Amino acid sequence: MSSEQSAQLLAEIQSQQTRLKARLDEEQDRLNQLAKRLWAQQESEKAKLSRELHDGVGQLLTGLTRRLQSLSNEQPELQDLAQLAEMALADVRQLSRLMSPTILDDLGLVPAIKWLTRSLFVQEECQCECEFNFTAELSSDTSILIFRIVQEALVNIIKHAQATQTKVILSSHHQTIRLDIIDNGIGFEHISIEKGIGLNSMQDRAQAFDADLEIHSKVAKGTRITLTVAI
Repeated sequence: MSSEQSAQLLAEIQSQQTRLKARLDEEQDRLNQLAKRLWAQQESEKAKLSRELHDGVGQLLTGLTRRLQSLSNEQPELQDLAQLAEMALADVRQLSRLMSPTILDDLGLVPAIKWLTRSLFVQEECQCECEFNFTAELSSDTSILIFRIVQEALVNIIKHAQATQTKVILSSHHQTIRLDIIDNGIGFEHISIEKGIGLNSMQDRAQAFDADLEIHSKVAKGTRITLTVAI
């Protein structure tokens, strides 16, 4: 084969590789767009269920609580039932807010994260500290992405980490938002552990929005989750 033929063959191979990469990039973009639509649909369904909990079950429990409180004035033995009804009502309201936090739309990401940490850690021995250093304007999709990553990570910490200290850091630099969630818990071997629903959900969300999610953990040395999002 002559040098001219070799060059022509090499050029054809490179052209094929370029076309293949373009097709792969196009398919990846389509998959990401599909994933975004699925997440948006999921958020819409959560909002709908949240309203149903608040307006349906919540209203019924409110009526039941008031009725039991009224009756307990005459029948003290009903006081325990009234307290149980109050606890159930509080749990339904909390679940409704967590499923679709209206504070995220009303006040923005920072107040929403502050509310989330207070709500999740109010009865936990683990202390949670927040640090915010950003002034960037965020789209609704980006705010929801960050909020859900924080929510999933903190729930995992409470359930599994056995941590005493947790820190949430949100900062911006130029056109990038960085989120760090750090705990001093028992950690895990990231290579050997089988990813649960929580970690998979975070990875899937990040990938759908072209964000970078890194998880660094060592046994007995805690865990750091870092999310980087271009804005």
